[in-house]
Amino acid sequence: MLAQLERRSDVETAETDRRGELLRIRTRAPGTVALIREQLELMGFAAEEAPDAVAAAVRWYGRSSIGELSREEGAVIAGRVVPAFGAANGLGQAEIGRLSTRVATALYEYFVGHRDAGLASGGLAAPCGRAVEAATRAQLGPDRAAVLGGAIEADLAGAARP
Repeated sequence: MLAQLERRSDVETAETDRRGELLRIRTRAPGTVALIREQLELMGFAAEEAPDAVAAAVRWYGRSSIGELSREEGAVIAGRVVPAFGAANGLGQAEIGRLSTRVATALYEYFVGHRDAGLASGGLAAPCGRAVEAATRAQLGPDRAAVLGGAIEADLAGAARP
């Protein structure tokens, strides 16, 4: 998304907040905000100007720092999914720790490797699930790796969260 916005001639910079819910866009010329807002809405995003106080209170991530955010997000997702998977599959704490690291790394590598790709229907859930499955197959075997990949996919699709 950030790359798409920054390719526009009227956008100077585009940044996102930690949760990926807010965008901060600096334009090159006045009068282009309405056009950019319209384009965002056509892509399915709600677009409105935030008060300066909101923008000042947020830590922003641009394309140059998005890798930091991707690494953190991979670890958060692994932390949500791997402990429950490990407990359900009789893994010890040390193995759960190693598996969490492997899953976080696989997600990070997928995120940074596909940061410029437009999201297809279904978003990142399925490809991230496949990436985790491939990364954990040697450690878990094909069946359990497929289950873990499915759990990651469900989490990213929002099915595993309240």
